Formats: sequence, C-alpha cells, structure tokens
Amino acid sequence: MDLAEPSRGHAGNLQYHLHEQEDGRFFLYEVWRSQEDLDRHDATPLLRAFMDQLPDHTEGTPEAYFGAMRSPYPAVAA
Repeated sequence: MDLAEPSRGHAGNLQYHLHEQEDGRFFLYEVWRSQEDLDRHDATPLLRAFMDQLPDHTEGTPEAYFGAMRSPYPAVAA
C-alpha cells in the first residue's frame, strides 16, 4: 500500500518519507504542522486500512516515537 503520495496531500503534512534499511526493516519519517493535522491524517480510511493490514506484514510490535522539531528547515521541493 502506497502511503507516501496520498499522505503528502493531506492537510498539514510537511514531510513524509519511507526508508528501507539494509536488513529489510522500514522507517517512516513524518512531519505535521500540528497534532490536529496528524490526528486527522490518522483517522483517514487510508491509514485505518494500513493499520488493519500491518500485523499481516510485520513481526513484533511496530514502534512509534514522537517529538518536537528543534531544528526546522524549509521544505525541499521535489
């Protein structure tokens, strides 16, 4: 399921990047304008469907880390 392009179009999304590590693990990096924007994004059918499918494609429990940006920089144009 491709999350990056649709998520980048959601209100308040500033960055959305999916990285694959050499060992096959994935790392998702997201930056949102506000907690409210992130909450709206998390409530979309796209994200709910992804979260429902996640256990079928992962081992263990996914980890999530939240923090406040302390070194902001301008968005990079594609």
